[in-house]
Amino acid sequence: MNQRTTGLVVGLVSFVILTVALTATTIYFFVGMQKEAEKAKNASDAQRLAQEKDRKTEEAYGQLMGFVLGDPNARPDGVDRIKEALGSTASANVKAELADLRAKVDQLSADKAGMEKLVADAQAEAKQAREQAKQASTSAQAASKGVGDTLNEYKSRTDEYGTKVETTVTEVRQAQADADARVRTAEEKHQREIDDASSRNAELSTRIAELEKNADQYRMKPANAAALADGRVIDVGGAEGEIYLSIGSKQRVQPGMTFEVYDSPNAIKFDPATNDLAPGKARVVILKTSENTSTAKIVPDSASGSRSASGKRVQKPIVRDDVIANAMYSPDYRYKFMVHGKFDFDGDGVATAAEADYIRGRIKAWGGEVVEGEKLRGDVDFIVMGKQPPQPPEPPADADTDTYTAYRESRKAYDAYRALFDEAKTARVPVLNWNRMQVLTNEGR
Repeated sequence: MNQRTTGLVVGLVSFVILTVALTATTIYFFVGMQKEAEKAKNASDAQRLAQEKDRKTEEAYGQLMGFVLGDPNARPDGVDRIKEALGSTASANVKAELADLRAKVDQLSADKAGMEKLVADAQAEAKQAREQAKQASTSAQAASKGVGDTLNEYKSRTDEYGTKVETTVTEVRQAQADADARVRTAEEKHQREIDDASSRNAELSTRIAELEKNADQYRMKPANAAALADGRVIDVGGAEGEIYLSIGSKQRVQPGMTFEVYDSPNAIKFDPATNDLAPGKARVVILKTSENTSTAKIVPDSASGSRSASGKRVQKPIVRDDVIANAMYSPDYRYKFMVHGKFDFDGDGVATAAEADYIRGRIKAWGGEVVEGEKLRGDVDFIVMGKQPPQPPEPPADADTDTYTAYRESRKAYDAYRALFDEAKTARVPVLNWNRMQVLTNEGR
């Protein structure tokens, strides 16, 4: 039961108790007032009877005294009437009658005094009863007012609690309805997503084998390989056998970059066996650059050139207007590379983040742009990925904190590598490792 419901129950119980107490108090004071009123009435009736009897006695006494004193209106024959008025049956002797009357008068006086005392006592009791009734009425009115104020307060609180309860019930019902609607909407959305995912999975499952076989082809490659020609030979025959090329620092050429040399643009082809550029007749490395030209020399014992029947490499001479190409360089466009993971380009078996920084430096040296971050952007042309982290085994149930931390870090690196590789395949972005990158830049042949 919540606090609002508890407050409502307590208010109702208090209201009932106060109502019963007020009713009992009112009945008690009402009965007391009735008893006191009855006492006052009885005392008033007794006083009235005593006053009537006293009046008759005084009247009879007056007639008698008039008769005795010779009042002509009080004739002797009126004695019988006086007796009758006085209720006397004694002798007609006046003296005896007078003595009797005096005795009766004394008795009546004593009775009158007693009756006056009774009347006074009755009046005092009536007054006391009236005072008590007045006090009881005042107390009852005060109690009634206090109870009324309390009842009004409880009624106000009860109304307030009732309004709050109704509002809360309405809000809860509305929230429940909204939650149900959101759940239904979410379930419908998730079901559609599941259906869409199932449909995509069914479609992709038929292409997995093909995608895995052609993963190395996921790089930007022009439909016509001849479009990869980056420049041409403008002169040969320098003092040290140098050759001169038509591109320089303005086209982001830097010393150390390598290019394959071909007889013509049409000679630039992709090797169907490796999906790499087929070797040219020679490979050259840039020695120095000017704004729009550069000086290069032939790389000795390169994989370029044709072979004789005996297997010896035959170097065709480089002549003016031969073309040069590098699959990861363009004089008109700066390719964007994303580097992910750790690399082991020195072959010591340990992949490090420092060697990844070296790769980034080489990309910039080849004229490329390194894209920072771990999220695949839409403008990325190549992803260069380091050594794949091994999938870590689940730690034992009693493993310590350090073991769990190491496991989480290893699992995070493994999941991030796999997720980026799968995302690149879906987006058809070329994925390269260090060896593959060296081949495409003509440094690994």
